[in-house]
This record gives sequence, structure tokens and C-alpha cells, in this order.
Amino acid sequence: MSSPHPYPPLPPQAPSPAPAPRQSRLRGGYIASLISLVATLMVLGILFAFGPWVRQPAPEFITEVTDEPLLIEVDLGEEHLGELGVYGRSGSFGCAVRNPSGTLAEGTRHWASRYTYGDSEWNLDNVLEITETGTHEISCTNRGDAGIATMDVVENAPTRQMLWAITWVSLPTLGLVTTVALAVVTLVRARRQKAAADQLR
Repeated sequence: MSSPHPYPPLPPQAPSPAPAPRQSRLRGGYIASLISLVATLMVLGILFAFGPWVRQPAPEFITEVTDEPLLIEVDLGEEHLGELGVYGRSGSFGCAVRNPSGTLAEGTRHWASRYTYGDSEWNLDNVLEITETGTHEISCTNRGDAGIATMDVVENAPTRQMLWAITWVSLPTLGLVTTVALAVVTLVRARRQKAAADQLR
């Protein structure tokens, strides 16, 4: 009995091609870098748009702001005892307060403000010392818009200015560093993959 016919040898298999570089990851890195750049530009736009209010907000006026010589009667309670500020936008002016008891108190003039407040750039011109509750007569000789408000914005100005400076420098810097880092890492990875593919050819 004859032996079965042997099977013909199988042709040698061609080596499997080298895997192609993962272009999707590279594209993802560049897209992430672009998104980081757009986010950084948006943060810069927000800082420019809201900067004056965030840096130093406008005073919370007790009286209405007027462009006439300021002569008002205002009821002040215990929450107003202490110092009140007279804020203006142009020039400096003097103020006086007639207390409910009839005594007259002069305000302390501030010839120059270290900070301006709000997008209208209010300046602190005078500080009034309020020692009594009740109806006060406040008169000021001014050359422009003026109003009376608490001293909160003045007392908080140094802290807000410091926080604003830190925010203004740190956020855009962080965004730019992240953008450049993503782009550099993606570029280095692309070159390594290209070099590996060239060696397998």
C-alpha cells in the first residue's frame, strides 16, 4: 500500500508589517495644546473685562452721587459710627459734618489716593468721623461727582490688590506653560515614533 501523497510545503509567510505610528495620539496632543491656548486667551479676556471691578470694586454709596456741591441730610445708624469716606472722580474738595447734637466736625482731607475704586475710578478725597447716630448734615465743596460711602473698599484695597497681581501673573503664565509643554511633548513623541518606524523598514 502506497504512502499518502505528502502535502506540499506551505509558502513562507511574509513578515508582518511594522505597526504604523499612532497618529491619533499625536493629533490628540496637538488638540489639547490648542485647547489650552484658547483657554488661556479666554482667561486673559476675562481679566481685562472684569479687572477694574475685581481689582478694586466701587464704593457702596450711602448717598446718591451728584455733580452738584454735595449738601445733604442723611440718617446714620450705629453701623455707620466711625469713619466714612467721601469719594470723588475729579479734583479734591473739603467736607464738614454737623452732628445731630449741633457740633461741627471737619473731615480729614486726602490729597492723593493710593488706589482708585471701580471702573469709574473713584478716589478717596475725605474721611469723615461719625461719632453720633441720627440725622447728619454733610456739606462738601466739590468740582465733580462725589458720594459718601463706607471705608470697606479702602481697608480691603491692599489685600485685593495683592491677590489681583498674583492672579494676573499666575493664571496666564500657567496656561502658556501648559500649552508649550503639551506641544513639546507631542512633538518629541512624534519624532521618536518616526525614528522607530524608519528603523523597521
